[in-house]
Amino acid sequence: MSLAIPERVRDLLDRPIVVSFATSNPDGQPQVTPVWASAEGDQVWINSAVGRRKDRNIRANPKVTVLVLDPDNDFNWAEIRGEVVEFDESEAAVAHINKLSGVYSGNDDYYSFNPEGKGKEQRVIYKIQPSKING
Repeated sequence: MSLAIPERVRDLLDRPIVVSFATSNPDGQPQVTPVWASAEGDQVWINSAVGRRKDRNIRANPKVTVLVLDPDNDFNWAEIRGEVVEFDESEAAVAHINKLSGVYSGNDDYYSFNPEGKGKEQRVIYKIQPSKING
């Protein structure tokens, strides 16, 4: 079952709030990483590089959780549980990380402050379809 993202949750995801992104390691231990995120339609998109721990975890088990906490109000938060339904490794992934960079840092060229990754990493968008939203 997939859910629409409520407007109050979309408002959080539209702000430059670093979210906690949880995946499962092969031994079942949760692995949580602070990441940038965006709401795109009824999905949450997370951007990373192929081969990282979270990437390997998601490819083995696509069930994930995103936690977003409003830094201005501890009572305004959302937990989004869902499944990665698509891995987008096209040029759109580079455009997406640049978009996120603009939102979070004000500079829409991600590699201007992360030059060691330019041309050396394959970007990927994890497109998450929510199945449960709490908060």
